[in-house]
Amino acid sequence: MAIDIASYEAPIKEAGAKLQGDTGAANQAQGDLSSLSQKLTTFSTQHQGEATRLQSNWVGDRGDLFGVKAKEHTDALDEASNWAGKTAQTIGDATSLIQQAQQEVTKLLAEFDADAQTLAGAAASSQDPGAEQQAQAVIAGMSAKYAKEAADIVNSAKSRLTDLLSAMASTAPSSAPVSGPIGSRSGGGGGGGGHSGGGGGGGGGGAASSGPPQLSPPSDQYGSGTQIKLPNGQTVNAPNERAAIAARAALSKLGLPYVWGGTNPNKGMDCSGLTQWAYGQAGIGLPRTAHTQTIGQKVDINDIQPGDLIIWSGHVAMYVGDGMVVEEPQPGESCHVVPMRTTNCGEPLLGVFRPSA
Repeated sequence: MAIDIASYEAPIKEAGAKLQGDTGAANQAQGDLSSLSQKLTTFSTQHQGEATRLQSNWVGDRGDLFGVKAKEHTDALDEASNWAGKTAQTIGDATSLIQQAQQEVTKLLAEFDADAQTLAGAAASSQDPGAEQQAQAVIAGMSAKYAKEAADIVNSAKSRLTDLLSAMASTAPSSAPVSGPIGSRSGGGGGGGGHSGGGGGGGGGGAASSGPPQLSPPSDQYGSGTQIKLPNGQTVNAPNERAAIAARAALSKLGLPYVWGGTNPNKGMDCSGLTQWAYGQAGIGLPRTAHTQTIGQKVDINDIQPGDLIIWSGHVAMYVGDGMVVEEPQPGESCHVVPMRTTNCGEPLLGVFRPSA
């Protein structure tokens, strides 16, 4: 009776079957992602060019803010393009890996078949009554050996696939651009409630206030000399009288509406308009926009004192002591006092500066 080779092939084929998949769909996905990556790169280049052209028409805080927002969107497009490109490459690598493993298992099966058929043929032509039984035993041992080799190939491929998928997951985009149109700012919490983050046109925020803007008490309650009386009742000392005058002047405008580009202390000001006006009361002239007010002595954040300015690329706030800053935040809000912070909607922090030094 002829030896049934197919029954001994089964374990090897079962191992190989674990590598079966729709490589056509994988190839299609790889092509689609590669195309997407190229398109995103094109969009990023176009967006950057248009943003540069538009920003050249703006000056001051509004232009700075637009530049920050435009860069966020450009960076997001670049990040998405890189992710799509790397994912396409990962799919290609995974497909090649599986195909290589399939070829190795197919080669093992062919080798087994050739040897098994030779043994079976020799047994069939032998006059020895025990030849067939001996051939079956050898073929069974070969089948187990080849099946193990095939399983090792499959397990190695699975392990390498896991590594590829982990690497792909680590390259996923970490963030998206801040919501809202370019040229506006979203502080992440909406426009109501206790939200005081964000700011349009060089405004600021990013820290939640403890409540609604604190309205200014009578100006004679803000102290004299180097002393500053804060709205919460605390009294602090500025490093010099000019810094104290500027801080008291800024506090006297609590409740003043934010007006983009505003410099009118009676009708409304923006963030840099407030600090420019406040230091003007102390006889110190500051440039008009936030990022240009980096004058005087730059101090370490740990050495900050009342009157010092915390300046970002598109916003400025004045430290008034007791861990608080006064600022004009954003359209729709008013000058208020909030806890000091070093972050402001992703804008680069330029540092802490003491104009009165």
